[in-house]
Amino acid sequence: MDGNILDGFWEFGFLGEDASFSDLSQIKYTERLPVPGCFDVEPGYKLRRGIGVYRTRVSIGGPVTLDLEAVGPKGEVYWDGRKIADCVLPFSREEFRFDAGPDGQHELCILIDNRPDDSAESLFPGFYDFYRHGGIYRSVRIRKTPEWEISYVKIIPCDLKKGIAEVSVELSGNFPPLLEMQFCIDNKTTDTRVITNGKDCWQLKVPDCRIWSPDHPHLHKLQLRCQGTEKTVAFGMRTIEAKNGRLHLNGEPVKLIGYNRHDCHPDFGYAVPETLIRRDLEMIKKQGCNFIRGCHYPQSETVLDWCDKIGLLVWEESIGWGNPETNLTNEIFCRRQAEQTRRMARKSINHPSVILHGFMNELKSSIEPAKQLIHTLAGILRDEDPSRPVTYACNIPFEDIALGEVDVISFNIYPGWYINPQMSDVQEFDPAGFEKALLKYETVVNRAEYLDKPYIISEIGGAALPGFHGDIRWSEEYQADLATAAFSHVLKSSRCSGIALWMFCDTRSFNDYRAPARPRGFNNKGVADEYRRPKMAWNSISRLLKKPF
Repeated sequence: MDGNILDGFWEFGFLGEDASFSDLSQIKYTERLPVPGCFDVEPGYKLRRGIGVYRTRVSIGGPVTLDLEAVGPKGEVYWDGRKIADCVLPFSREEFRFDAGPDGQHELCILIDNRPDDSAESLFPGFYDFYRHGGIYRSVRIRKTPEWEISYVKIIPCDLKKGIAEVSVELSGNFPPLLEMQFCIDNKTTDTRVITNGKDCWQLKVPDCRIWSPDHPHLHKLQLRCQGTEKTVAFGMRTIEAKNGRLHLNGEPVKLIGYNRHDCHPDFGYAVPETLIRRDLEMIKKQGCNFIRGCHYPQSETVLDWCDKIGLLVWEESIGWGNPETNLTNEIFCRRQAEQTRRMARKSINHPSVILHGFMNELKSSIEPAKQLIHTLAGILRDEDPSRPVTYACNIPFEDIALGEVDVISFNIYPGWYINPQMSDVQEFDPAGFEKALLKYETVVNRAEYLDKPYIISEIGGAALPGFHGDIRWSEEYQADLATAAFSHVLKSSRCSGIALWMFCDTRSFNDYRAPARPRGFNNKGVADEYRRPKMAWNSISRLLKKPF
């Protein structure tokens, strides 16, 4: 991620929802907006749809590499008026290499289109239950492209007792066929190896090896040096396994207790400042939780860095939500899913906090095309990273045909909230009925073919409108009773390896004809509101987690 960071205030021009872009020279830049930033949270553009154009000037020349950590929902990149790239993988890091021309000032424009796109190939259609903010979500960097460089480093802990890790290195560019590379860990020279044909793999001993865990999140630092080229990578020594129906962290059974968290804020969209990210994660950790599910897209380096530092376990997944057969049978959609999932695995490989990789939240997993895609994506993750279990969140447990494809079974279930029409008049929380429903879902994971797989409740919960009280649906009391019952069940369950309550804080969603299910235009199932002010459920869970578990 080295290079000149271009974050700051860029010129901005807005084209309306019906606009069709044709000529950069015709755009009027009337504002200066922040990058990273989402234009549709800014005064004058709040929740507006259309094409937003960001422009800045860069002093550089020759072969360059442009690094976009994440944009969305989709975009186009122009250099001196020449289109150099399309961005169709929202929340994914993308690198573009091109000739910038002579040394001097050049114009960089990034067009962002946040209009609805429900085409079969779109990775971020309008019906997803999280808002389609438009912007440059994360940092932008540019650098001169060297003749060759260390482009990828993968560190996989092998033996914690002996302090052995497997290190894989890849070079890119016009590299020599043989290169001598020096390895230093925590500023101590450990080894010198020869890399052949730009790619190799070795086992290295970590001196003074310290184990990474939620209670002791120790990090090591690997430095690679080779003919004046240097790269530094932080990593943690820890293992995660799915076996005997349990998750094992560093060889010991672990129970995951925490929340789903959207990396979003009403004032910043998906460009959440680091200060707020840190506050969120520390708030969750200090409550007594050890786990977040990063829903429903690849997480930023900032999120993962802080989880590494403070000891929060992470389920990371590539973007998807309730995708129907029209997506699952579309060749372009499936190809994009494969590419973004591979990029996610490579981006996150050295973050010890990431213990689960997932994809395709709540896809229609009862049909054969879904099973085929699940098989493909699970294979990609295992190929890139055999050290982490693979999962996906299923919301149709009794119809699913693909649970055998993954290492961990995860169910999104909402007893006590999404109830059938015959029970639509039920207003008060029913603890006995709730517990009975949870045990019914466990009949699926207790089938003989699944007994060896850990089981996680990946979503569960109910909504509460902030400040509404009365012990009935939508009240803070109702949500608190439901959330506390869900946590209590998992804490005492011998079959369930974890829970990610839906969700940490209220998050903006759609605001259309379905709005009665999303009052205020938000998914209101957060145990804190969108500004992280706790509801009663937060306090109830806090009291529960003070007890040993």
